Amino acid sequence: MEIDKKNKQTDENKSGTMDYPIIGKSRAVEQLIKQINSLAKTRKDIVIIGEAGVGKGAVAKNISSLGSHDGEHKPFMSINLSVLDDKELEAVLFGYDKGGEGLPYSTKRGLFEIANGGTVLIEEIEEASFRNQMKILTFMNERTARRLGGSRSESVDIRLVVTVKEDLKNLVEKRKLMEDFYAKLADFERIVIPPLRERPEDIPLLVKHFANELCNEIGVGELVIDINAIDVLVRQTWKENIRELKAVVDKSVLFSNSGRFMLPPELVDEKTEVVKMINNITNGQDFILDKSLDAIEKGIIERSLQKFGFNQSKAAGFLGMTEQTLRYKLKRLNIASARTRV
Repeated sequence: MEIDKKNKQTDENKSGTMDYPIIGKSRAVEQLIKQINSLAKTRKDIVIIGEAGVGKGAVAKNISSLGSHDGEHKPFMSINLSVLDDKELEAVLFGYDKGGEGLPYSTKRGLFEIANGGTVLIEEIEEASFRNQMKILTFMNERTARRLGGSRSESVDIRLVVTVKEDLKNLVEKRKLMEDFYAKLADFERIVIPPLRERPEDIPLLVKHFANELCNEIGVGELVIDINAIDVLVRQTWKENIRELKAVVDKSVLFSNSGRFMLPPELVDEKTEVVKMINNITNGQDFILDKSLDAIEKGIIERSLQKFGFNQSKAAGFLGMTEQTLRYKLKRLNIASARTRV
């Protein structure tokens, strides 16, 4: 019975049936997985709120893919307004017919037409001008698409998923979102994805998942990830959330050797090395003493230099050494001086 419960928990935490697994054990992740599974059974429109890098696109794709039953293919199209010229948006969404004034001599279907029967994801809707927000709002209300230069409006049946990076009311106050658009989004189902810093208990699972994923991709064995590395990663702020964490984990895997997960140098400070060294001694694990001591000494010297505005004379006095000794250590430990930092 205990084994079954454990397996069930693992499935829920990793959502293995999803094309884009949602990794974590926090209550926020549990709630998110429930919402995904529930909304996949419907055709309701959705607004997803969350900072950059939290995985809003992956959530939308999971809802779309889980909504396809018995092998039935339902199209999924997405557009990110933060990387699209606002002038091109209308043509991309609605398409265009040849012969229209100022349009190419060809015909192209828009995303709404292509995705008929499926889902369209519009990312970062707040990046659209009010003019284009109005056009999208009109489409939301009428569910018809007419190509630029065309004469006919075609009814389309799509689920709309839009994403924003912050609270909708804030966007209205900042005049990034029309009030009418805000009112329309009130009818949408709402998913809020909290930032990674508010659910640190998910970080260890994410680290192991991303590390194993890259190890499999490049054909190396599973790495040993010690508690010290996990502790360092949990203490980071992760402004770009899961996207940033994945980039750091990928870099760490490439730094690794001898089967051990190695953090990139910029994340290793003297406090981390002290804790790691003590833990290794306590656990009877091998480590290179000189390397650990160098990392600790480097961190202390760098902090001392910063404390005294990179005045080497004051820093040397504070550390109880001569300036000549300090300069030697700067060179040996590859520490940038004030002169090279300017």
